[in-house]
Amino acid sequence: MKPGKIVCIGWNYSSHVSELDFEMPEAPAVFLKPSSCLISDNEDIVIPEGVTNVQHEVELALVFGRNGRNIPESEALSYISHVAVFNDVSARDMQSKARSEGNPWDLSKGIDTFGPMSEPIPVDSVGDLQNLDLELTVNGEVRQSGNTCDMIFPIPWLISYVSRFMTMEEGDVLITGTPEGVSEIKRGDVVIATVKGVGTITNRVV
Repeated sequence: MKPGKIVCIGWNYSSHVSELDFEMPEAPAVFLKPSSCLISDNEDIVIPEGVTNVQHEVELALVFGRNGRNIPESEALSYISHVAVFNDVSARDMQSKARSEGNPWDLSKGIDTFGPMSEPIPVDSVGDLQNLDLELTVNGEVRQSGNTCDMIFPIPWLISYVSRFMTMEEGDVLITGTPEGVSEIKRGDVVIATVKGVGTITNRVV
């Protein structure tokens, strides 16, 4: 079953904020990706004609096991039933143009196949969510390497913050941000995103 919504957090690693030359945020950027963007392991990331700069973003995904609204930080993790690896593929040329014009950039994030996600595993089988290594390789070359301990806004805070504004429902997914190292991917590349202890997802770009 596909999630009702995929809620994404932008600018949640200081290293990523710095590489984009942005100011440190007082609150995270929040945007949505449609469930139609999701693909699984070994499915292709398809770059549409006319899109000229597509980039990868490895992230930890949290899957909600029950509905929650105005969730206290102290109870936040009890709402998460599963975790997964997510690659927030982005049409950076479209996103940059939209941002410069003051327009939303949902389309640049929500393109079909721009949401590779590994098979979720029970959260109880994973260690400390705030101490997980993330890595992404392109054709075997490490492009991103980080740890969830480097988040600007920690996971319980994110869950509580988002649930103040929108009810998170069972099956919904919360994507928690990406570390530095985002870079362009091109047709023919093989992209492998990993969160240690959570899983790996491999996708070819076509």
